[in-house]
Amino acid sequence: MPNTSVRAAAEGMPDVNRRRLLNLTGAGLALAATAATVRNVSAAPIDAALAEHPDAELFRLDQEMEEAYARMKRMERASSRADRKARKAAGPEPIRPFEWERQQPKMPEHLSEMHRVAMKSVLVGDLLKNDWLPEPVRAWFEAREKEKARVEAAWDEYSAKRDALGYDANEDAFNACVSEVDEFTKRICSIPAHTFEGMAVKLRAHVRSGGEIEKEEMYLDDYALASIAADIRRLSGETAA
Repeated sequence: MPNTSVRAAAEGMPDVNRRRLLNLTGAGLALAATAATVRNVSAAPIDAALAEHPDAELFRLDQEMEEAYARMKRMERASSRADRKARKAAGPEPIRPFEWERQQPKMPEHLSEMHRVAMKSVLVGDLLKNDWLPEPVRAWFEAREKEKARVEAAWDEYSAKRDALGYDANEDAFNACVSEVDEFTKRICSIPAHTFEGMAVKLRAHVRSGGEIEKEEMYLDDYALASIAADIRRLSGETAA
């Protein structure tokens, strides 16, 4: 493969040869393309000069996404405050049913042996009946079911009280904000980038929608990094395999 150079779009960035471009993935890509500033840099205002930039559309979406991301974070904080307030007002939280299930000990060995012996002599058609169970085994099952019902009732009562006090009241609004941010990421990553600044927009979108640019591997189903990989192949003159 020819080792031709590709002109870097970012001012002051050295030329990057084709081989290096094609090998940039994960953390290396993030560092080379953004000079380690993707996470903290805000979208710059689009002035008249930038309107003529090859990636002007990406810059515009970057600004709009920054506003959507800020709305999402505000809603996240408001939801967290409301949830904490509701939990505090609802009183001590009882054990959750799934935690209770996980903590339950196994049937004592002597009862388990009694159960196994009884099963050997019962007819298949009688398995759903309880009259074949030895009394100690039946008592153990009944006590367990009774305690399970008590735990579930306590949790349901607490949950209803907590919800009435405003817990999860903002969940739908927060989910709508998350969906809006995700949609911006998809829109941004559907547009080819022509410069490293444009790729940096995609990395910012990736981070805002919950991604991590420090990953050493690039997942095939990650549309942000897959989109950047396509940009690199295009700018380096390579075609997808």
